[in-house]
Amino acid sequence: MRGRGKKAKPIVAQTRIDGEVTETRERVERTWFGRIERDDSFARMVTAEGAHVEPFHRWLVFKQAYSPALVRLFLDKIGSDSVSGAPLLDPFSGTGTFVTECARRSRRAIGVETLMSTAFVTRQKFSTELPPAPDVSDCETWQAIAERLEAAIHRAALICAVAGQTTARGTINKNAAPIARAMSDALESIRDDLIRPLPIANGVLRGDARTLDCVADESVGGICTSPPYLSRHDYAKLTQPYEEVFAFWSKKTAPNQLPASARANPTSRRKTIPAAAEEAVRTLHMIGERRLGRVTESYFADMIACLKSFHRVMRPGSKCWIVIGGARIKDVYIPTDTILADVAGELGFVVERVIVARKLVANARKFGRLTNVAPRESILMLRRT
Repeated sequence: MRGRGKKAKPIVAQTRIDGEVTETRERVERTWFGRIERDDSFARMVTAEGAHVEPFHRWLVFKQAYSPALVRLFLDKIGSDSVSGAPLLDPFSGTGTFVTECARRSRRAIGVETLMSTAFVTRQKFSTELPPAPDVSDCETWQAIAERLEAAIHRAALICAVAGQTTARGTINKNAAPIARAMSDALESIRDDLIRPLPIANGVLRGDARTLDCVADESVGGICTSPPYLSRHDYAKLTQPYEEVFAFWSKKTAPNQLPASARANPTSRRKTIPAAAEEAVRTLHMIGERRLGRVTESYFADMIACLKSFHRVMRPGSKCWIVIGGARIKDVYIPTDTILADVAGELGFVVERVIVARKLVANARKFGRLTNVAPRESILMLRRT
């Protein structure tokens, strides 16, 4: 009689992939090879560098956000009147870099954002004064501070203070100041900035970039945005602390939840994605990374929906800049920028430029018959026909 042996361990996929099919992704890379431009002057613009010292932007800074300098360059390039003076749009508003910087230049702009907390903070940037705040020096938790806050801008300050308690990876910041001190620092920055209020108030709407139901057809004069990158990291984890604070005062809607009409995923029933993206998905499935395969599939399906919505709401002739991050997920190389450039062309955009701002990883590798290939951070510069 055989004894009960140990249960066999599942086979773990190798880090390196042997026999990976790369033909379709190689073809996309070769097609765009002569059109991709490397411009190091954009390297800092596609990061949040500098935002932590600029008025209003410093309230709440995402490491994953782009710089206010990119917005200034976008505004310079499209000219003072854009397309018939129509408002500009950032469909992934985040902490409001775009709408805030536009307001500093007296340019009308709209932000669309799914997160209640960051949209709430952005709206408070258009305040004109900071009323006296209650004394919270004896509070040891953000919950204790939240109990004492009534004014919206004070609540925004607490969200900003809590943001400083975590790192860019969503972990606890061991070097952070006590929450009462962080709250005091946040209020001081806000007070200093509101000495010179923003000249105009721009809008921030709650919505879904895949549908943009809150934006009318052909109503915006340009788009500048940075969607979440294709990554194995969970972006929701990074913003969860902000949403928990906001939910303290707003119990009617749960954190990270949109109304039913906005939650509907237009690609949930059938995810038709480009062949190059499908090739990467198949490879991830082949090595046992089915969850990451589904993440990749959903990312491209969502981005196609976003590009369709962008095209719908933009006026003919208007410009669209999209900051895109490529990926190497479990050693599977995914040229996100060139794949989406192909999609944009098929949807009716003119792809004016694809600018590589920087490499996302230092080590380049061989990819099929291509050499010196590494994921990159790029800007797709499109024009709506």
